[in-house]
Amino acid sequence: MGIRDEDLMQLCAAPMHGVATVTALDAATLTVQTAQGALPARRAASCLMVPQVGDRVWLAGDLAHGLYVTAVLERAAAAGCELRLPPDSVMSVPAGTLTVQAPALRVVAREAVGTFGRMKLVGDLMESFFDKVSQFARWSQRVVDGPDQVRSQHIDWRADRTLQLQAEHLVANGSRLVKADGEQIHLG
Repeated sequence: MGIRDEDLMQLCAAPMHGVATVTALDAATLTVQTAQGALPARRAASCLMVPQVGDRVWLAGDLAHGLYVTAVLERAAAAGCELRLPPDSVMSVPAGTLTVQAPALRVVAREAVGTFGRMKLVGDLMESFFDKVSQFARWSQRVVDGPDQVRSQHIDWRADRTLQLQAEHLVANGSRLVKADGEQIHLG
């Protein structure tokens, strides 16, 4: 090995850090333009913001073991950003409050599970569309200030003890049959 080769080997093991620009990317690696030319790099585990072509990034590492993009410093376009976490990640705030604030929030998942000691939703409009809904509660109360409508093919309400319908005006219509059955029936 000549003197020049030894100098090159030392250069490969020398730590590098500085600003670079992302010029290309694929699934696993990025190409960054540095003062030393175009070099391959990988996104560091601590770099949650996914780099895009044209981003100015902070680079650290060495040529022998690899270069890593540790942070996105500046985005060339006024585009949004993607935060990417590794599989089975946890976002934890041991004390205090975690607030996510935005004009619009969209959550997309194949399955979602939430466990809450207490949950409160406040809003102007709530719409939900499901193929099947199952709810279980020890106690339930609902107050509606205005119309409350249910439309269904069949409605089956059952109470083990008492079912009470109370109103100033109660109207029951059956186009074919109205049936009342009981040991005693009181009208009036």
